[in-house]
Amino acid sequence: MTSYLSRLCPGALTLLLTGALACSGPSTMEKAEASVVDDSAGALVADNDELAVEDGATEEPAVTEHHKHHEHHSHEHAHPSQGHHDHAFKNPEDYVDRWNSPERDLWQRPAAVVEAMQIEPGMSVADIGAGTGYFIPHLVGQVGPEGLVYAVDMEDAMLRYIDDEARARGWVNVETVQARADASGLEPGSVDRILSVNTWHHIPEREAYARHLTSRLRPGGSVWIVDYDKDSPQGPPAQHRMTPEQIIAELEAGGFEAELHELTLERQFLVVGRLPR
Repeated sequence: MTSYLSRLCPGALTLLLTGALACSGPSTMEKAEASVVDDSAGALVADNDELAVEDGATEEPAVTEHHKHHEHHSHEHAHPSQGHHDHAFKNPEDYVDRWNSPERDLWQRPAAVVEAMQIEPGMSVADIGAGTGYFIPHLVGQVGPEGLVYAVDMEDAMLRYIDDEARARGWVNVETVQARADASGLEPGSVDRILSVNTWHHIPEREAYARHLTSRLRPGGSVWIVDYDKDSPQGPPAQHRMTPEQIIAELEAGGFEAELHELTLERQFLVVGRLPR
């Protein structure tokens, strides 16, 4: 694990608010700003989501080096998914404007996703496939100054990008983590929540990976997976899209109790896996 002052994948973990939390007190972005220990900078880390399938699909670099296959612009990189198209993500600057675009908030609903995770101040949270860090600001706002956010990715360039952004923002409670295709790089029992956005379909051995994640979580921990609907106008090629039922089955095979979450997303779905009690 590489610890720095910060960092989609297609993820490393948010920028602008969707308004989903407008009625519930301070926004996650406001809380993120309040948790900054050093106000000597500003920048955000984010990822993006995949582009139109007709364009060959686009996914953000994920936690995998095999993610030299797609360019989904969202967290999309955690691992290579069998047969994805080749694409390298060596220059975050080439993707950040699109992946961190305010327009993404409208359908990705990052604030609502993070709110659903019921993150409490002081918790440790990991964003697997963090990319350019689209979800990081929201996670930082939720864990507060006493909590910790791990930005997990396989691409060195993405991790460096998030480190730089965290330094600029003054986020001293963000650490980047170098992952492999078959392992998150997280220490056993080190996190309370794991978020993986637009990344799960890239993982080659998902049941084994789910089992790996159970060992990274603390008692009462949970994993939250966001991925594309079959009929989404964006996302990976049709043959690489998954149903909620498939992901639920994989999480259960890995030792989780899993279900489709009720949160409504325009182009995606949210599956949660919880450790058995």
